[in-house]
Amino acid sequence: MNVRRILCALILVAASLVILNASGMEEDYNIELVRPDTWVATDGLGRTLSGYKQVGPVRKDRYVGIFYWTWHASHAKENLPRNVQQILDSLDPEEAKKAQNDYYHPVWEDYSGYHFWNEPIFGYYSTTDRYVLRKHAEMLADAGVDVIFFDCTNGAHLWSSSYWTLLETFAEARKQGVKTPQIAFMLNFGPMPSTTIMLERLYEELYKDGHYKDLWFYWEGKPLIMAYPEGLNPLLKNHSEILEFFTFRRNEASYFTRAYGLGYWGWLSIYPQGKFGVDEDGNIEQMTVGVAQNATKDYLTAMNGKNVLGRSYASGNYYYTYTYRNRKIKVDKNIENSKLYGLNFQQQWDYAIENDPKFIFVTGWNEWVALRFSTWQRVENAFPDQFNDEYSRDIEPSKGDLKDHYYYQLVENIRRYKGVSKPEKLNAKKTIDIFGSLDQWDDITPFYHYTQNTWDRDHEGYVGTHYTNYTMRNDIRVAKVSFDKKNIYFYVETVDKLTPHTDPGWMRLFIDTRKATKNSKDWEEIEYVVNRINPTDKVAYVEKSKGGWDWEVVAEGKYSIKDNVLQLEIPRKVVGLDSLGDPVFNFKWADNNCLDGDILT
Repeated sequence: MNVRRILCALILVAASLVILNASGMEEDYNIELVRPDTWVATDGLGRTLSGYKQVGPVRKDRYVGIFYWTWHASHAKENLPRNVQQILDSLDPEEAKKAQNDYYHPVWEDYSGYHFWNEPIFGYYSTTDRYVLRKHAEMLADAGVDVIFFDCTNGAHLWSSSYWTLLETFAEARKQGVKTPQIAFMLNFGPMPSTTIMLERLYEELYKDGHYKDLWFYWEGKPLIMAYPEGLNPLLKNHSEILEFFTFRRNEASYFTRAYGLGYWGWLSIYPQGKFGVDEDGNIEQMTVGVAQNATKDYLTAMNGKNVLGRSYASGNYYYTYTYRNRKIKVDKNIENSKLYGLNFQQQWDYAIENDPKFIFVTGWNEWVALRFSTWQRVENAFPDQFNDEYSRDIEPSKGDLKDHYYYQLVENIRRYKGVSKPEKLNAKKTIDIFGSLDQWDDITPFYHYTQNTWDRDHEGYVGTHYTNYTMRNDIRVAKVSFDKKNIYFYVETVDKLTPHTDPGWMRLFIDTRKATKNSKDWEEIEYVVNRINPTDKVAYVEKSKGGWDWEVVAEGKYSIKDNVLQLEIPRKVVGLDSLGDPVFNFKWADNNCLDGDILT
């Protein structure tokens, strides 16, 4: 099954029958209850996430951080959502090539403000939009990211309204079971006067009084900050306190540094990446992994310059392979639509994992925008940091061609680097009377999911946009499965009373029973769905995919509703699991989404 429905549909519980989450529920969820590193997934390119057998147990002494931009509140108030990829796609290829480096081409409409490389999956949002921040919290938690670093490298901008809103949202998510990343700041690339100003402000406003202390990221026993401390005067009381309070790592600006001693960390490098904090025994403290670099092999350049190291770049004859539907796929520079496959990203991950530093810093999550300059680094009509699908470096999913491919590539490589939780065998052999007492389920292992995330959305985005979403409905929190020789029994529990079964897209159950092959018929590798057609008062409809989002009814199943609990009874033979052995399958609950078969809705 594809966990990416959790990413984009947002109200799902996904699990495999052989996986469990132990311990009881509390008023505030324990953040260890939900175990996303045990979820299974195949992305839109057919790449399947590794599990415990492939990557082994969790290594608790390895960490992943990701660069995160909180500037979209300030920028949203002042900038139109100009989309470079869409602008260029509106022209024929020859004209688009001319416009790329022509500052005065009419397609740019004399607008030099911030431009998006494409549209984010959540629209042109503000980073004070709590709906989006909550989704980020869950997505980054699901990926296994340990810490996000706020980009405060320009001037003295801390983007305070955004980071305070994010801290509030993440703290609330923690109470509701989300193991959100910790937070840290990256300041200017040098000991500038603005660096000192920001250090003073952060210490006084956030750190000194312990605000959101549980969200701080610690390194060597102190809150970590990527900044240069040289501008601080140890003879001043507040400066002395700051020097003592933080663990400092100076952020090296260059993409071309090969090795640095202790006290420095990188943020982005060309391949082969630099090694930071190498001790006398050769242990590496930190390395970077980048999606793409606004650079050539030799110097910094704009993303729309020549010989840029974009998403499809790889050094030498690098390639990687994977198997999908019984076919081995080789990903190299010659593959069609190479921008989708993250060659640059994967080569950097492979090199970092091979060298095994304690910390990997990934660039980046959600920068999205760049100013347009008449000339920058000798490039005309220059977009320094982001340009289009190929020449951009964000992982957050987009509404364009890249979709969520890079997100799942991130998840896969974090698993390779850090390992995953060991799945436990689930003893679920039990006949359930779905019209009887719910106590029958008490000894069946629960699968938990985050709660209280079915928010309405109503928030301004970039100039001219306003985003609303009132589709969030049944808040799923627990799922269970049992089976006997004849049937499989499903249990799903919501926070509040279930809405009427006549609602559109109501409480759908997706079932994946076998590995996809060249000739198999499925939708996103899922063969069966229950409740795509609304149930009657007495029966639920089980459908089988005829190929894609084209379904046919193959059986009726029994169901019952008791307040906030839905139970289903599905004959094993209906879903091709009529063997006498224990059934092995993946399942997923979803409510009020994927109405037309678009997995990203």
